[in-house]
Amino acid sequence: MSNIGEFLRFPPIGLVDKLRLGATILHASRIANWRPLEAISAIDWLTAWSGKRCVDKLWQPLLRAKLGDDYTKASAAFIWAIIARMYAARRTGMKTERFGYVGGGYARVLVRYARVLSEAGVQVRTGVRVSSVARDPSGGIAIRFAQGVSTTFDHAVLTQASPVAAKIVDGLSESEREAMSRVTYQGVVCASLLLRKPLAGFYVTNITDSRIPFTGVIEMSALVDRRYFNGKALVYLPKYVAPDDPLFDVSDDALLEWYLVALRRMYPAFDPHDVLSFKVSRVRYVLPISTLHYSNRLPPMRTSIPGLWTIGSAHIVNGTLNINETLGLAESATAMLLREGKAPATAGAAPKVPLAAVS
Repeated sequence: MSNIGEFLRFPPIGLVDKLRLGATILHASRIANWRPLEAISAIDWLTAWSGKRCVDKLWQPLLRAKLGDDYTKASAAFIWAIIARMYAARRTGMKTERFGYVGGGYARVLVRYARVLSEAGVQVRTGVRVSSVARDPSGGIAIRFAQGVSTTFDHAVLTQASPVAAKIVDGLSESEREAMSRVTYQGVVCASLLLRKPLAGFYVTNITDSRIPFTGVIEMSALVDRRYFNGKALVYLPKYVAPDDPLFDVSDDALLEWYLVALRRMYPAFDPHDVLSFKVSRVRYVLPISTLHYSNRLPPMRTSIPGLWTIGSAHIVNGTLNINETLGLAESATAMLLREGKAPATAGAAPKVPLAAVS
């Protein structure tokens, strides 16, 4: 449904339901105060506005594809954030999408960022797993790495998923640990395919057929100029699942076999020989679900341990996980850290490094 014509021809729902669907989207786009939406489930709110038939044919399958069985836990604020974001991308006279991308990918940004940090005297360590975080008896925050090395910092910011932070931080109060642990996350198993030619030329295709082993087809080469891929097509096939889903243990070869069968079913012209590369990324904690009364139950950024903050995707309370929201969170959190994080080092303590950011 990329334009009005496709919307009107969309076969699963009738004209009355389409009018109600349009009214739902328009109403959501005009809501400024989202907090009251946290008190009602997404399904109940959508049913009230779009009607049961539209929910059964459209909204529920989409929510289930994104959130699995946890779709019933999502509040109306979750679907509002998605609608508001997509509607904002169409605020032009012709209602056409306005999306942008970084030429060459975000790797270019990260490489440049690392260089700027290095020039500013910041030490950046990557691929170093943290095993525990605790308050140092002499002051500061002691971070122990999986390699057995321990370093003490004046302050530390943890950006891991809340349940992960709850497990590795020693000294949290029981209420803090409980607040972190009860944030419900979705994980993702995402395959990346480099193809000789595009599949269909649509940027995003949402899939509601449970027989398909992935929940969407993201053709990046429909948005990004294909010259960045040497004329090839780049496609992502994500599957959103719970952090303990068995899919995380399925081998790449098995996934490739399943996905090729599904792609041939969806795209009759697809040729498996067009697949030049197949890679799989698995992340157990990606998307925090905005459950009922989510903002009131959110773990605080500043912990009870002096000098330690936990700031992550769980703190995006009025949006969905995307680059814009992440940068907005980083900017607001940085301002807060600069205001609150200037405590002097403990007198007589061992030398410490000013700040650690653990992700």
